[in-house]
Amino acid sequence: MLQRFSRHSTALRTGVALWALGLTAVVGLAAAGAREAADDAAPAAPAAPATPRKWSAPLPSLPEPAAADGKAPAVLARPAGSRPEAFIAEILEPEATMQVILHRSKLVRTKAPVTRFSVTQPEVLDVVQYSPTEFELIGLKAGQTSFTLWFGEKALRYLVTVVSETAPGEQAAREYGEMQAKINEMFPNSMVQLIPFADKLIIRGQARDSAEAAQILALVSGQGSYQTGGQINLGLAAKPRAGASDIPARRLINLLDVPGEKQVMLKVRIAELSRTALRQMSVDMHAASGHANFTSSSGISTIFSSVLNPEDLSLAIQAAASSSYSKILAEPNLVALNGQSATFNVGGEFAVPTVVGIGGVSGVNTLFRAFGTSLNFTPTILDKDRIRLVVAPSVSSLNAANSVDGIPGLNSQNVSTTVDLREGQWLAIAGLLQDELVGSKAGPPLLSELPVIGTFFTNRSVKRDDTELVILVSPTLIHPMDAQETPLVLPGMEIAEPSDLSFWVGGAHVGKSDCDPRVTVAAPRWSAADQANCRAMGEAMSRPAFQRSERYYVYGPHGLSR
Repeated sequence: MLQRFSRHSTALRTGVALWALGLTAVVGLAAAGAREAADDAAPAAPAAPATPRKWSAPLPSLPEPAAADGKAPAVLARPAGSRPEAFIAEILEPEATMQVILHRSKLVRTKAPVTRFSVTQPEVLDVVQYSPTEFELIGLKAGQTSFTLWFGEKALRYLVTVVSETAPGEQAAREYGEMQAKINEMFPNSMVQLIPFADKLIIRGQARDSAEAAQILALVSGQGSYQTGGQINLGLAAKPRAGASDIPARRLINLLDVPGEKQVMLKVRIAELSRTALRQMSVDMHAASGHANFTSSSGISTIFSSVLNPEDLSLAIQAAASSSYSKILAEPNLVALNGQSATFNVGGEFAVPTVVGIGGVSGVNTLFRAFGTSLNFTPTILDKDRIRLVVAPSVSSLNAANSVDGIPGLNSQNVSTTVDLREGQWLAIAGLLQDELVGSKAGPPLLSELPVIGTFFTNRSVKRDDTELVILVSPTLIHPMDAQETPLVLPGMEIAEPSDLSFWVGGAHVGKSDCDPRVTVAAPRWSAADQANCRAMGEAMSRPAFQRSERYYVYGPHGLSR
């Protein structure tokens, strides 16, 4: 009985709720129709805008009714398109347009007081209100924004466009023209032109030197520092003024010219002298008495030895003295463009086998290691004849004494540094003075310490190594030679092959030439005709034009001996 009464009560509440929902919808539609009828009947003012309408309060939220039999609740059917019209009364679009010039203003006076206003993008348009009926519109940035005014319950909307007074190309030319004038004022010894073209900014003209060109490019490109190296496309150019967002970004094209020589020749001199002196002395003695033997031996290579050999006593005094020296003189010269790197290698390579293995399978990989004379450098012309050098010279030679498994070691002298020099100046970038002294003494205890007799029981040696090394560099600005300036005699042109008669019978290893070649052995004697020819060539080489060309383009000993 109670369960039946509860089901009837639930059904009754559900029906009441449905009745209330329907009554609310009917009342809302009737009120909306009455307001529309009143608006149609009222006379419309010609300048009055449409009035926006808002819901004063949200619709009541009612629970979904539950089915009487406990199943899923029934869903009320709604006609298609009825929900937006039930909630949105009207959508207002901009009714008028207005144009404001960039960085200028317009003063607007209204007939009725304005209760409030709104700007969609304040960074484009700034609105200053002086009174309820007076406003000033200021264009801050090129673009468009919406501007809305409320007159009580009615609203008026504008689409405001902020435009530049001049065309974008003319504005960019004016802005970069002012930047060009400031750069020419800062660098009076240079002449710079900034030309905006399409999406590029071309910088052309002439700079005093590379250092000033680097500073100008740093200003125009917006970078803190810049090094010139012949690049043309330098990325994006800097804005001509702070906050110039209305000017699009442009790629910077470098056509700036720097007068003067663009090629640098680096002269390097590497000189090393090593001296070694060695002195050794030892005594070998063998004594026998009955079943007892005594032997003392040094095992050194002897230059001087004296042997005393009676029947039961053998005595040998050994002494050795040696001296050696080693001289290395390398003068590599190398030419490179301003800002470009150059490498010079003279020598050879030797194989270094390396065992490699992957997954239990091994193999031999052969690498080649270079030796000889090498030079790497990068010049940068900074101020007229001031040159910055990033230089790394190296000289290496094979050392069989340091070989491992038949692979020789290397004696190397190398340095890497960065220096600034004027043209023609010399700078010792590295030097070494090494003096090494090694002494040794070996012999049996007690006996070797005796004043005179101990000499016959000791082995003594003294070795001294002296090394001197200096590396010098000098840059020179150069340009190519003309055809008439080429030297007439080049190194090696005077060397000739001997004839069969001179080689087999005369014992000559160098053929007869007009002048004495620079060889490490004595040259053969010349006849009177040969000496006359040599003097004639010397006179030709003593001409002023040839000497000027030779002094300017050729460095160091070359050609003929004098």
